[in-house]
Amino acid sequence: MVEISKQTAADDAAIETLMGEAFGPARYSRSVWLLRSGPPISDLCLVLRQSDTMLASLRFWEVRLEQQTVLLLGPLAVQPDLRGQGYGQQIVKEGLARAKAMGKWPLVLVSGEPDYYPKFGFVPAASYQLDWPGFVEPERLQFLELQQGALAALRPPLRVRAVNA
Repeated sequence: MVEISKQTAADDAAIETLMGEAFGPARYSRSVWLLRSGPPISDLCLVLRQSDTMLASLRFWEVRLEQQTVLLLGPLAVQPDLRGQGYGQQIVKEGLARAKAMGKWPLVLVSGEPDYYPKFGFVPAASYQLDWPGFVEPERLQFLELQQGALAALRPPLRVRAVNA
């Protein structure tokens, strides 16, 4: 049986190993890491386990979208040999449900696979002309509304920055 729970400090080493296996050593050179300058949102940092084995991990960070604070989803990491078995979907659904229930953020932004995130309700962000730190393929940027009307209220172009930048 799989269980999703909040990450704890005891999970840090296993998560770091999982991230290394899922993304390789170049993960810190991706532009999205420029937005993760502070700590992640601890209540939204999740792990998915089966028995004592960590199968997946998910974190969320706050970022600035112009003058408002929104969530940045990721990194999402699944054991490479277990991809395609639904573990990523389970942990993302749980993370998004928790984020919505908290009622604090209007939107979630992700830099991810263009064909993966729409199943959760994400839509392309290209038309919002995001000014992103560093290089990113525009088709990777996607939004999800946590509060109805949040996307309609956006006025492009929009600057995305780390919360403390």
